[in-house]
Amino acid sequence: MRFIIALIALIVSFSANAEVKYLHYKFNDKVVITISNVDCPIPGIKQQYDYAVIASRIDGEKLIGCYKKEDEDNIKIQWYKGDVTVLPANVFLVNPEQAVPVKPTL
Repeated sequence: MRFIIALIALIVSFSANAEVKYLHYKFNDKVVITISNVDCPIPGIKQQYDYAVIASRIDGEKLIGCYKKEDEDNIKIQWYKGDVTVLPANVFLVNPEQAVPVKPTL
């Protein structure tokens, strides 16, 4: 599992010359969560959370947040003015068409 975390960290690592990268997770039939290597843009939490995340619903609504590595196997998402979600990091490495929704830790 440490390899998966290291792989995700490598994929979303950001430097001045790096291109923006995205990883997607089909959370359920109505929501896709996308993590990126874009710096967290939300004042007040960008000191604790490294990168931007967005949840896109099928009706077009979007929810922004920021995420960080929680432990060796999970990432922690702080949604803008809202909840915290913890997800297994490896779900972002699965093809969205093959993904099976998991119950997140809220």
